[in-house]
Amino acid sequence: MADIKTKKRALIATISFFSLLLILSLSLFCYQRAYAGKIYRNVSFDGVPLQGKTKAQAKTIIENQVSPQFGKKIITKSQEGKEFEAKFSETGTYVDAGQIVREAYEYGRNSNFLKTLYLSSTTIFSKKNLSYEVKFDGDVYGQYLAKAAESLNIPPTDANLEVKSGQVVTNVGKNGITIDSSNLKTQISQEFKAKVDSAVVEMPTMPITPTLLSEDLAEAQKQAEDYLSHQIQLTLNGQVYNADRNTIGSWISFGSSGSKYVASLNTGAIKNYVNKIAAKNDTPVIDTKINAVDNSVLQEGRQGIYTDQDDAVSKITAALQGSSLSSTIQLIQTPRDPQIVKVFPDEGIVPGRFPGKYIDISLSSQLLTTFEGTNQLGQYQVSTGKSSMPTPTGLKSVIAKDPRAWSAPYGLWMPWWNGIGGGMGIHELPEWPGGYKEGENHLGTPVSHGCIRLGVGPAQTVYNWADIGTPVYIHK
Repeated sequence: MADIKTKKRALIATISFFSLLLILSLSLFCYQRAYAGKIYRNVSFDGVPLQGKTKAQAKTIIENQVSPQFGKKIITKSQEGKEFEAKFSETGTYVDAGQIVREAYEYGRNSNFLKTLYLSSTTIFSKKNLSYEVKFDGDVYGQYLAKAAESLNIPPTDANLEVKSGQVVTNVGKNGITIDSSNLKTQISQEFKAKVDSAVVEMPTMPITPTLLSEDLAEAQKQAEDYLSHQIQLTLNGQVYNADRNTIGSWISFGSSGSKYVASLNTGAIKNYVNKIAAKNDTPVIDTKINAVDNSVLQEGRQGIYTDQDDAVSKITAALQGSSLSSTIQLIQTPRDPQIVKVFPDEGIVPGRFPGKYIDISLSSQLLTTFEGTNQLGQYQVSTGKSSMPTPTGLKSVIAKDPRAWSAPYGLWMPWWNGIGGGMGIHELPEWPGGYKEGENHLGTPVSHGCIRLGVGPAQTVYNWADIGTPVYIHK
């Protein structure tokens, strides 16, 4: 009888166990079905619940949580008190929301069915709060670091020499500083997560020693003092010019040459000094001006005389580099003969300006005149360039011809084209692709883009008459 009771109890216990297991399995199955494609219970990000959210919904929540931080200020401050301000977004920081979503969704899930049953059951009771790691875009962070260094670093000042009042003066160098950015990313990450409105990062600095120290200048100082110990006397036309220590000091330059700091002579400064002497003694040449029409003399010429400044500079430099401490240098002058220059008596429409065929264009009267030597053959009203795009003046020539040229920049035809260079030419009133032609009323008024426009008829006449190489003289 006792055995029967024991067996009944065992059977009831077995049935109860399997019934409970079945109920739990069905409950877990329903739980998993309810959260299919969604994040399980008790999962949150930075304290914000994600349970029951799809991956897309969770990503939006995460981005909304962290995005305000990117617009907040972060001030990087050196130990010397210098500051550089930027936004977190400018430091290259970012949060990988996709990775956080994957971690949230995979919590309670596994490829093994039995393990998934167990893991999913734990999500009912245990809580999972996901945090995040601040990451950096290398290129953006590099740009931020370069700007911060530019603002916070203090470059060292090398020791150098200069000449003041005829004496060589040593300017002592100064140490610089550079920021130590080895821990900067960690500090930025901490301040980002702290969610303060304005973060301040204290940057340690390291000293930078100047490249040149006072002891590196000894050789250059000796050379400069050697230059200053010289006495230079210049003579010209009975006048004497003494270069004192102040003057010689203005001719000395200091700088690095390879690995050395040296003193050298500035030939440009020496030439400026000689030029002032030459200005008092030289006589400028005056060219002879001849009327280009009748060869009459409009202005008599005069021979000039000029100081040979290059010779003077060469001799002064040699004297300063020589062993003799006192030098007298005779400056040399050479004559220059006048040139014969043909000029026109005025800028009007002048017959005979050139032998043979030529075209005269007067901008002031808006007239084009054709000449054969001194004979006027024809005169036509034109339209030249407007004030914002003026027709260039001077001597040109016909270098290209085209009975119907196309202007790509303006999209129109230019009949009877005589090209004169620089994209300019003489042509008939322009014609648009649709057949519209600029009106004759434009002639006599400067409205073109720089070209010289002729009316219908005269344009073809000039085109047929002018040859390649025909001079074109354009004047006011």
